[in-house]
Amino acid sequence: MIDTIKRWIEKIKSSAIAKPFVVTKKWFQDNVIKRKLVVFSVLFVAWISLLLGAIYSPQRQNYTDEQLKTKQTFENGTGEMRLSSQTYSPETGIIILQFETKDSTSPVDRGIDTKRLKWNLYAKKKTSQTTMEIIPIVDNKISVIIRNVPEDFGAYAIDITNKTISSSSIDIDVSNPSEEQEKPSKTKDNNTDNVIQFYVTTQSSKLKTGSLKKVSREEFALSEINEEKDFQTGQIKKLSRSIKQLKTSIEDDESRKSGLLKEAEYLSDEDLESNQKDIATIESNIETKNSGLMSNK
Repeated sequence: MIDTIKRWIEKIKSSAIAKPFVVTKKWFQDNVIKRKLVVFSVLFVAWISLLLGAIYSPQRQNYTDEQLKTKQTFENGTGEMRLSSQTYSPETGIIILQFETKDSTSPVDRGIDTKRLKWNLYAKKKTSQTTMEIIPIVDNKISVIIRNVPEDFGAYAIDITNKTISSSSIDIDVSNPSEEQEKPSKTKDNNTDNVIQFYVTTQSSKLKTGSLKKVSREEFALSEINEEKDFQTGQIKKLSRSIKQLKTSIEDDESRKSGLLKEAEYLSDEDLESNQKDIATIESNIETKNSGLMSNK
């Protein structure tokens, strides 16, 4: 067996395929200094290649989970905003962002007044042609279109300033001149508790790639409003079905309650007690369902 393996090795060494390797090995054995020079040259070229690659390759900016958050709250308590959708079309160079807002200064559930919001777009590779359009859709929804986006845009940072007045920031106390002088002066420009920032980057899994047509501001707004209208119509139909089902369920509960009340006339002791517990449970269910009906009207 060993002899057979040795013969195979000798055949391989004498074959045309192995001949260049054998010659190279012999040359390295006969020329020690040249061999060291070749090895050094290979290592030196590899080192130079790595060095040049590190110098000239584009630096990758990494973003933290905090920077990529899609829900931000204004520190002054005036409200919050959520980036609900991000779509990028490399073909048309368009990014569409969908925001939902909440005004915390209002006693009713409503969005932030768009006239109170100031928007700024920042980027390392922002061209002079890049523009940002703000399009209010409904009370709490805002669409943003970024046009002429280069393929290597990397990331955009959007600063949003909320100019809504917070009741907690209104000073209604009357003070004398000496007390007023002792108060530290506040610099308006340095106040950032009404500013939030969103990042839109290809590194984020939230940014979806899709096909977006080039349309005018008016066409886009009309399309979004129609889509929102269809959504709200669907919600109304769903709510109507739920109300109808609740009413039917209440009727069934009333029927069961009526039956239990009739049975109670012929019961006593433990049976009567159990019957009354069942009636109380049904009445509680009816009350809960009626509350649901009132809140959905």
